[in-house]
Amino acid sequence: MVRGKSGIRGASSARAAQHAPPGGPGSRRSSPSAGNWLFKGGDGRLTAYACTPHGLVRWTEAAAPQTGWTGPDAFEVEGWAGTAAMAQSREGYVHLVALRAAQDGSGRPEIIVATQFQPGRPMTEWHSLGAPGLRGGPADDRLAGPPRIAVNQRSGSTHVLVSMRRGGVLRRSRNAEGAWGGWKQVTAEPYDSGVTPLMPAGGQLEMLLLGPAGADRWSGIGQGRFALADRVPTPVVPGTPAVCETGPRRVTYFWRYPGDGSLVAWRAARQGVQGGLMGLGGAGGRGAPGVVRAEVGGYDCTVLAQTGAEGDVELTAYVTENEGYGTWWASLGGHGAQAPQVALDAAGRIVVAAFDADGALITTRQDMTQQGLVFGPWEAA
Repeated sequence: MVRGKSGIRGASSARAAQHAPPGGPGSRRSSPSAGNWLFKGGDGRLTAYACTPHGLVRWTEAAAPQTGWTGPDAFEVEGWAGTAAMAQSREGYVHLVALRAAQDGSGRPEIIVATQFQPGRPMTEWHSLGAPGLRGGPADDRLAGPPRIAVNQRSGSTHVLVSMRRGGVLRRSRNAEGAWGGWKQVTAEPYDSGVTPLMPAGGQLEMLLLGPAGADRWSGIGQGRFALADRVPTPVVPGTPAVCETGPRRVTYFWRYPGDGSLVAWRAARQGVQGGLMGLGGAGGRGAPGVVRAEVGGYDCTVLAQTGAEGDVELTAYVTENEGYGTWWASLGGHGAQAPQVALDAAGRIVVAAFDADGALITTRQDMTQQGLVFGPWEAA
């Protein structure tokens, strides 16, 4: 288990700024998607996604015995109008949601969804869910943030969620047979900073919503209904929340505190489980952290990556749901990189991925031959 900065080591000489611009579709034009954008597929290969002004680009790990990455592969969408968000099912399918310019001339962007079933294969065609809104609701309502998506890990059903400026938070769901229902209201209370959802295995769909009173957790209570489960009266930097399933039907949220930019974790209190608001350090960092659970030194750990105060990618790891023991951040180099994410590869190694200053994908991988958390040099995909 890592208990100090010396336990996490990276090749700081391999800095992101040293990579030459690749000149391809991902160069100088790609930007991170909302939430997680790095996923391990059913065959163990990793896939990374980014947005461009015209659609998506995708990088895929090469199939064994080859090494490295293929891509970036471009997937342009006519009328593309915003950041994509993604969620993964237990089979490894990646479900995507995005915005496209209205096809009816109304000026209201419509929600579109697609699915990546296998790494490196074509995605499905984009399917339109129309402009979100309630029948009889405000005709001039507008989105307050980008759409997000969550997946039921048991049934495979998917849930698209949007926050509206006047109509509250809306949800539209697709059942396991592939049929979409209509837009339904989660809460009539408007939230102007988007939605951070997750559906833990065997649990109810829940989400973090940011309002003037702080962070609100809404949770399903059956029959498609939701209720305010917790209100956390603390300021939150918009755009920084992340979420991870950290126990049976338990979810931990992460976000930045505006006072010093440090990260905090919050979990609903339960018997035998530490809960409430917990500091994680990392002051001066930027953006939402990347998060994954991994075995480190025989312990179930939560691993977080962030862009730190000095511009390097920083990493910390601690025993899952034991934030109270403290966290220690260490630099992995990658100066100037943004939006780091973390995932496990087919060999169980922790992979940290980010975008360099030119919008190119760069990665560093755990060296399993060394004790503790030791990472190799940054490499361009």
